[in-house]
Amino acid sequence: EVNRGNISKIFGELITLIEPSKRIGANEEIKLKLPYSGDDFGVPQNLYIIGTMNTADRSIAPIDTALRRRFVFEEMAPNPSLLNENIEGVNLQLLLEAINTRIEYLYDRDHTIGHAYLIDVKDLDGLRFAFKNKIIPLLAEYFYEDWENIDLVLNKNGFIQLKKDDNKYLLVVNKKISEKIIYKVGDDNWEIENFKRIYNGHSNPQENNSQIDTKKIDE
Repeated sequence: EVNRGNISKIFGELITLIEPSKRIGANEEIKLKLPYSGDDFGVPQNLYIIGTMNTADRSIAPIDTALRRRFVFEEMAPNPSLLNENIEGVNLQLLLEAINTRIEYLYDRDHTIGHAYLIDVKDLDGLRFAFKNKIIPLLAEYFYEDWENIDLVLNKNGFIQLKKDDNKYLLVVNKKISEKIIYKVGDDNWEIENFKRIYNGHSNPQENNSQIDTKKIDE
């Protein structure tokens, strides 16, 4: 992964030798003398260097211009068509497309979720596991635990619930937190309809409120 390494240490003098015009047989061919063997070393025309880079890491920014102009950058976007269309009635292709469309508008397109998160899902239990242990934690990181936005990404499907705390512990801070809403991730016994709701139609606030606890902390 190109953006996870120290570029100057990885490439060294190669940063110059890999340029098309500096390779063996080119007009500006350059060869270096290897420090141990003393042999001349150059890069042939038919050598291709392929690296990967995760734009969501945001570590692409520090990469210098010298590296950028020596590589062609090709986007590898999420490909929902590689996913199963029927996991016990859940269409993973539509599910991923719906989630990523909302992420693109609420955050940016560099943070859309890759198909790899769901490509090994074979049944409902596997889908539950993927959301609880991979996708929801990833969304929490993306949105800095702004659970309201995460709930919107999931189309208010019942995964994210309002948390009810015992008010006897909060009496001393009632004034400060009177309007504060605390969210939590619900139990992972989610049903097929919870998943289908992510991509199926629009969220119904009244229906959603009937499934989760919407009580706030009393003043």
